[in-house]
Amino acid sequence: MILTGRKWLRRAVPLALRRMVAWARRAARDRLDGTHPRLARTLAPPWDCHRFVCIEQAIRQGPLWEGKLANLQRGAGLLDGVRIAPGEVFSFWHWIGQPTVARGFAIGRAIRDDLAMGDPGGGLCQLSGIAYELGLRGGLTVAERHAHSRDLYQTEEDRFTPLGLDATVVWPWKDLRLENRLGVAVVLRFAVTGMALKASIQADGEVAELPVELERTDFANHRLVTVRRDGQLVSSDRYAI
Repeated sequence: MILTGRKWLRRAVPLALRRMVAWARRAARDRLDGTHPRLARTLAPPWDCHRFVCIEQAIRQGPLWEGKLANLQRGAGLLDGVRIAPGEVFSFWHWIGQPTVARGFAIGRAIRDDLAMGDPGGGLCQLSGIAYELGLRGGLTVAERHAHSRDLYQTEEDRFTPLGLDATVVWPWKDLRLENRLGVAVVLRFAVTGMALKASIQADGEVAELPVELERTDFANHRLVTVRRDGQLVSSDRYAI
């Protein structure tokens, strides 16, 4: 088997070193393009302000689900109350940090190179996905989002979110970033109650929820999902089956 340059690099260079280099490169890019000073860094106290988008998802009991539940609880606690002022950018990994056992994350199911395996922080993609959907419906601008490469679910009943509203995150390579170009500050709220993940946006002013439409076409070996917000194209993603 002939290895491509990227695959050879993955095998030749230790994962810890590749992660360190990738994190340093991202930090350098953020400083060069002016993103670093605009990263949201404030936690808001409980507000009585209007919650204009509310989403609830079931947490399914699949492989390594106990670890996933623990990771969602840990992650929701870290993200709950993040305040994004006008002009600021929310970064998922800025708030979550590297998901390690030493930092309180458990082994949950994760997808790496299209394969399901156990990994510290596995299952956090459900949290990033619900945050992505919040951003879409709440009118935030998507600065960075990555779709999964493969659809792992055989039936619609197994899904926790519609295909096309997912957002995979891989520290430190793939992040979810949402920019606030609204005229008011917003606060993200997250909580795990029983076997449900709950999320909402609060706004310091009047903001309306935007309609999100999905169009899916199934082919022999892949699915194509187009997402529009308020009539405008957001994404067109291809998922292998």
